Amino acid sequence: MELDIKLSINKRDDFKHNTFILRWNPEVSSYKMEHLDSDMEEWAKGYWNEDFDWSVHEWQRARKGDRFFMLLVGGDNTGIFAAGRFATAPTLKKDWANKGRDVYYADLDFEAVFHPERSDIVTTKELEREFPNVNWRSGHSGERIDVETADRLEILWRDFVGSNKQLYLPRAAKNAYYDSRSDIDKAIELASRAHAADYDLDGNPTILHPLAVGMMGQTDTERIVGFLHDVVEDTHYTFDDLTEEGFTEEVIATLRLLTHDKQTPYMEYIERICKSGNKVAINVKMNDLRHNLARGKEGGHTRFVEKHTAAIAYIENFISHHTAEK
Repeated sequence: MELDIKLSINKRDDFKHNTFILRWNPEVSSYKMEHLDSDMEEWAKGYWNEDFDWSVHEWQRARKGDRFFMLLVGGDNTGIFAAGRFATAPTLKKDWANKGRDVYYADLDFEAVFHPERSDIVTTKELEREFPNVNWRSGHSGERIDVETADRLEILWRDFVGSNKQLYLPRAAKNAYYDSRSDIDKAIELASRAHAADYDLDGNPTILHPLAVGMMGQTDTERIVGFLHDVVEDTHYTFDDLTEEGFTEEVIATLRLLTHDKQTPYMEYIERICKSGNKVAINVKMNDLRHNLARGKEGGHTRFVEKHTAAIAYIENFISHHTAEK
């Protein structure tokens, strides 16, 4: 069986990870193209080689969970064909080239592997056009790239995987496959499922409120938290469910702050958010209150208007006092 792509679930790590380019030239490497052929045959059957490691030149900066993109070099059809995360921190092992060097290797946890001879890859020409300051044709394996380049490359890779799903879905049915959606995509989809068929006091679909709060966010994290801020409080979804969806610990911790336990007096709940020092939670709560206040005024819900007006005033006073102290 000819498998073009291998995919597996990728879990995000909590820390700000580094991103590395792992270079592979099958003409000089001990790992040949036929080895990839064989491995992908096994992966298609569900047998993943957990001891698959690769050399990391800038090993001092690498940690378990760091991001990697694998770059095919040295031939005609070159470019990025795989991505994933380091399953281990780099450790000193025998030099594959037997040149007597100190070489550090990290075990790899692939999220996606496109066979470079059987499917499209992100080509070197495309990479050079998008990132002209990076050497995409030669260099050490395991070189770290800067954060801005890494973020842009992540978007490029996500778009590539998403646009090529039709290539691998029929052939990777036995494998759990990488979720190429962004966390914003996932947050909107989950919130839409969670609030489906629910309506507010005015008869409008409930989902319109978290969508509005999410769109008011100034950062991706504020948008994600905004879309999800009522999911645990008002639906059957739990924090464990959100963790299983792959949302970061930062998002989960912020949502815990924003989820109101009805046993806690409302203004005590607002005070807790303020005193947490969690700027995302404070900003999202303000967005939530402002949208609720506008809805309350439009619908003539006096009790809610008074409640939300008082909460906004408390937060604004807290922020003003806290800023003055600094």
